[in-house]
Amino acid sequence: MQQKERIKKHILLKHHKNTKFRVENNTHASRHILNKYHNDTIFRNEIKTRSKIDILNKYHNNSDFRTQYKARSKQQVSKKYKSDPTIRLKTIERAMNWYHKNNTLMRQSSRRLYKQRRRILKKYTVRQSHKCADKHRNLHMNNLNRFRQIIREGPDYICISCRLALFRNQEHIQSYFNYSSTIEKKWICKLCSDKIKKRQMPSRAIVNKLKVCEVPSELKKLNNLEKHLIALRLPFMKIVNLTSGKVSSRFAQKGTKGPLHCVPSDVQDTVTTLPRAVDKSMMVRLQLKRRLKYKAVWEEQLINPNNVRDALFILTKMHPAYKNIKINEINDNYLTSDHEKAFENNSDSVVGSMDVDIIEEENLIEETQLCNENRLKTLALGDIDNTINSDEEIDEDDKDIRTKYNIGTDSCIQPCDFNDFLVFDKQPYKTIEALAFSHLFPDGQGSYDEEREIDQKWKEYCKARLLSSDSRFAANSSYIFYLQYLEDLKQVYSGINIAFRKKLPMNAKQSLDEVQMKFLMNKDMIYRHLQCVRGSPQYWHQRLKDLFEMTRQLGFPTFFITLSCADLRWKEFIDTFVRHSGCVIKESYTFEEKTKLLRANPVLATRGAWCLGKVVDWFARIEMQLQGSPHSHMPIWVEGAPKYNGPQTDEKTREEIVKFCNKYITTRFPSLDEDAELHNSIKEVQNHSRNHSKRCLKYHKTLCVFGFPRSVSRRTFICEPIKVDNDDEKQRCKKIK
Repeated sequence: MQQKERIKKHILLKHHKNTKFRVENNTHASRHILNKYHNDTIFRNEIKTRSKIDILNKYHNNSDFRTQYKARSKQQVSKKYKSDPTIRLKTIERAMNWYHKNNTLMRQSSRRLYKQRRRILKKYTVRQSHKCADKHRNLHMNNLNRFRQIIREGPDYICISCRLALFRNQEHIQSYFNYSSTIEKKWICKLCSDKIKKRQMPSRAIVNKLKVCEVPSELKKLNNLEKHLIALRLPFMKIVNLTSGKVSSRFAQKGTKGPLHCVPSDVQDTVTTLPRAVDKSMMVRLQLKRRLKYKAVWEEQLINPNNVRDALFILTKMHPAYKNIKINEINDNYLTSDHEKAFENNSDSVVGSMDVDIIEEENLIEETQLCNENRLKTLALGDIDNTINSDEEIDEDDKDIRTKYNIGTDSCIQPCDFNDFLVFDKQPYKTIEALAFSHLFPDGQGSYDEEREIDQKWKEYCKARLLSSDSRFAANSSYIFYLQYLEDLKQVYSGINIAFRKKLPMNAKQSLDEVQMKFLMNKDMIYRHLQCVRGSPQYWHQRLKDLFEMTRQLGFPTFFITLSCADLRWKEFIDTFVRHSGCVIKESYTFEEKTKLLRANPVLATRGAWCLGKVVDWFARIEMQLQGSPHSHMPIWVEGAPKYNGPQTDEKTREEIVKFCNKYITTRFPSLDEDAELHNSIKEVQNHSRNHSKRCLKYHKTLCVFGFPRSVSRRTFICEPIKVDNDDEKQRCKKIK
């Protein structure tokens, strides 16, 4: 025994100290145990039972081991079930046999339990869906109320520096000026604030010679033709009514066609040509033509000669360009005595009979018309080559004057012989703005041609005028078209100057070569200078390149939106017009009131303000609808949106795309109980008409070109192109299309 213990200790010491001996001993022992496990059945059974007991004890006592073992075994079974068809068939067969071998009571109890579980799950899911629906509905209503609260505010915040009417997000609270009154808040725009903090004067500040005096009452009551009669420069342009749908030309917005011509006018001769007014309320129907030989009338309207003289008398006192014009004042007593004499003469010829009264009145009107025709005076106007004969230019508001009133007509052609001093220059004549729109600049100051302390760019000047809190400029359509025409003209000449600086390696002989010119036209080098002119084909070609660059950098757009301006349906929109007009806001407005407010505020109607998540970038093409309101086609990129990578997109990303689309897009038609306002809006403006137009049935008499009505889908899915391999599938695809 002692020797055995000594040998055992010696082997243990050698096992711990000698690594080579330890490795050899381990391999020998493992080999011996494996041989014994394979050869000795009793030993093998003992090992199996002992390991089973250990695993079961560990499974029952150790919870972590139990969960890991379940997950591992489930994964192995499912893997075998999916990969091996024999195991799948055996599993299905075993389940069917077990179900059929069991007695009917067990089957009934299992079915009852199964149905009970299904009923409980269905009740739970319905309750949860109702909770989610209520939660989303409340969230939608809260967001909608917040949105309506925000859109009630228009450009009502006026900057104290530039007097521009801007939105709240464009303004800062004014805090670095001291005022005695702390109740009234003062606002300053971001541009003026940044300039003032740098100790610089903003270019669009009022003190930078942009202040205009108030319009006298004598000029405010003039109509369009009377304003033209007192102007020293006449801006001839073709202004048309933009009509669409049920909006007639009587209430439509204005548009312009063709070029603009500014011609000088002799105001003093014009006023002396007008007939002498019998009293202050006398109206004369006057026609304004470009030349005497033209049949078309450029403008026709009823005018009050007394108002024209009063306005000119005010301008001679205020405007420096009108100082040399002499207007003879009319004695009110003389007019009164003349009117009384005419009344006495007419009263002497009155006869008692009703029929005779009518005959005498008709004779009196005929005599008045003959007198007016005898004293008709016409004054020549210089030739204008680009003349447009436009009977359309007569406003429909004044067409009924010819038949509604039986008033003597005086035809006046705006006078001035300017053929001797016509000058063709690409730069417009200075101070022409204050001379053509003297009713906007009564004292002749504040126009673009003023010498200012800080130089102002043309675009900044246009913004200062059209976005000003003084609505006299934004409400005048002729002034807006004048600014727009000069803007296009400046851009064209700027592009031409840049093109002249770029020298082409060609001489005069090559420029006359037809082949060389075709080459330059194919390479788009002839019209490239028009890239800066908004709306030209070269401009949109450059914007198309920008859009392609954005697509390459940012990927496919998240949404493509087409937005139309429903200006007559937005009450908040109309309320903004009413606030700027100084009137009282009503609960509802008539159609005529809405259209008049829209016509009186063309700049305010086209100003912009977004809502599908946080927008990373966007691109917009803004077009004008037939009635004159803006219409936008806009792809936008939203932050955090899942990206579609074509047919290679995995299933998880496809599910995320479907969830994202369902979050923002729906085709469900809400009932009147859910949301009456949304129900009516969708019914009126979001449904395609059942009566197809001529364009819809352009190619087929019965089939719509746009494919409406389209089939309904009950779920959202990604529609990908069908892969066509043979001719039969091609024919099927053609039939489906």
